Amino acid sequence: MILMMCVQPLYFNEHRYRGLTGHKYNFFFACMCVVLCAVVLVLIAKLIGGHKLIALKSLTVADWAVLGFALVTLISAVLSPYKNVVDVWNGLPERHDGVYTQLFYVLIFLVIAHWYKPRTRDFGIFGISAICIGLIGIFQFYGMDFLKLWPNEAGSEYWMPNFYHIWFRSTLGNINMLATYVCMAILLCGFLFVKMDSSKWRYVWLTGSASCFWLMIIGGSESGMVGVLVTVVLAIPFIIQKRKHIGRFLILGASWLGVYTLQKLFYDVRALEAETAIGLYAVILIILLAGGLALTLLKKKSSDAGESEKPVNRKLGVVLMVAVIAAGFAGIEVLGKQLGETGLAKRNPISEAREILHGRIEDSFGSHRVYIWRNALEAFPSDNPAIGSGPDTFWQAFPNKVEAIELYVQVFDKAHNEYLQILVCQGILGLLCLLVFIGYLLIKAVPKAFKEPLLMAVLAGFMGYCVQAFFNISLPIASQMLWVMAGILASTGLKRSD
Repeated sequence: MILMMCVQPLYFNEHRYRGLTGHKYNFFFACMCVVLCAVVLVLIAKLIGGHKLIALKSLTVADWAVLGFALVTLISAVLSPYKNVVDVWNGLPERHDGVYTQLFYVLIFLVIAHWYKPRTRDFGIFGISAICIGLIGIFQFYGMDFLKLWPNEAGSEYWMPNFYHIWFRSTLGNINMLATYVCMAILLCGFLFVKMDSSKWRYVWLTGSASCFWLMIIGGSESGMVGVLVTVVLAIPFIIQKRKHIGRFLILGASWLGVYTLQKLFYDVRALEAETAIGLYAVILIILLAGGLALTLLKKKSSDAGESEKPVNRKLGVVLMVAVIAAGFAGIEVLGKQLGETGLAKRNPISEAREILHGRIEDSFGSHRVYIWRNALEAFPSDNPAIGSGPDTFWQAFPNKVEAIELYVQVFDKAHNEYLQILVCQGILGLLCLLVFIGYLLIKAVPKAFKEPLLMAVLAGFMGYCVQAFFNISLPIASQMLWVMAGILASTGLKRSD
């Protein structure tokens, strides 16, 4: 858990951003080989001790689904029509999303689900790691790249904008991987702060969530923002359970708004001219902070003692969640229309969302994601719709390669939607196994999350990943964290037979 959640995202070597994905993969591969050896030794020790290697009755639907996913991945690789063109075992160069990575993900889940016992200290260490990643990216953005992650291009000044300055941040590298990590870190740290009572790590988690929120704004990748927003809305029934939880969430929201305001003041010159906007942010921040402190610190009357421990009616939370969702759609309609009338609609996610709701979809939406998704659907069904074209063979299955290069000057080797990626590369069976795996964990974990704070926080991070994955890619830089969190959900949220 520590290696995959805390160390892997921070890891880099002397080459910094040059070949970062490969270096991260090498570290990931080495760590997982050590874990695999440890698992084998444990199983041998059990066998020598006369114990059963596998207690079948202890396996849940999630275990069987993930084992099915591993089996489909292996069969897909063996039968892939592109196995002589692409190294389906290691994956594409600088992607490394082949069979080995997929099987290691499964191993991570099984080890965590069956052998890990969550400790608050481990999540405190994760909070420290999140703070480090956030601060590295923030200082780097403002010219203090003290780790020298951005390479000094020959013949140019160090702060000269280039490919790395635009698309690479902190120790995660590409902003897509940054979005995956910060989405999970913001939510996991944030809900640990909100839900965990009497923990010395509380303000570490608050700082970790706020610093990663600032980094998300700097990175500018919208998939992470969508993941955070959707998860927070869906978590409303959990947030309003108790007065102190509402208060802490208001404080958390104030920290997010605070760093957003600071970013505007420090970087966006236009914000300095918009004094009304900055003033509005300040007023809202003060209201949130004051309300949060009041609900958190003020003691209730003795006659109300014990009442605060009674959870709020869940139906009220669901009604409030639905109202917020309806308000969100109304906001998209109004703001999207205004942006369109003022000529600011080009490549604006709100305007694009409004157009999609009205059935007007263009290939350029979502930084060309709609174009990629359309081609992904054309690529399926392939010759083997049940098992797909083979792990990490998306570009080989892509139907309009010449057109993509002529129009966008890009090689689309990822679907920028993990579910479509699995559908094309590992077929219907691979996607079905993954969806059963995710769905079963959610069905079992959601009811228990109302009573178990740690489970709720991990569930929030897990949900954030699943939402942003609809717009993003999977690489062993941050994606391994999904499988750790899935294992924690299974270890704490599922009943197992002895």
